Amino acid sequence: MNIRYILFSLLGLLFWTSCSTTQFVSDSLGDVDPNLYHTYTMEDNCSDDINPIMQIRIKNAIESKLRNNDYSKNDNADLLIKYFVKNLSKKYVEECREEYNRWEGGKLCQERVVTYVEGSIVIDIIDTKTNSIIWHGAAYGPSWSSISNPNQKVNEVVNTLLTKYFNS
Repeated sequence: MNIRYILFSLLGLLFWTSCSTTQFVSDSLGDVDPNLYHTYTMEDNCSDDINPIMQIRIKNAIESKLRNNDYSKNDNADLLIKYFVKNLSKKYVEECREEYNRWEGGKLCQERVVTYVEGSIVIDIIDTKTNSIIWHGAAYGPSWSSISNPNQKVNEVVNTLLTKYFNS
């Protein structure tokens, strides 16, 4: 009985932490030196389901991180920062295996489809002289319309994501 309690506690903790975190992915050309660039311009491509205030928060967070790393905005810039923000509806099948003899609502549980919304920010950094992408990064996590304390969370996500560029 004690082992069962520990197992369910660990599984619960794993489920809780896996659902609450934001995942970050980045890729760059190995020979990119962020210190060679000093100016940027931006383009956004936000989907219609992102509210305009959230779009402004994300844009401001990106610009703040760039300014903090001594980049300045310029129409004839070294870099083009393109970003995309979207909420995406996803599904997965939750299986119930009979060997666990789980019961739900007085009957043996059955497979069910779980639908959730995932928010994502994708940032591409393009060298304007060569017109080639030099860095790609993405953050995937909770829906942008459902996060608590959005000012702080957006700044944290963008800061963590772009830190991967400046440390590449």
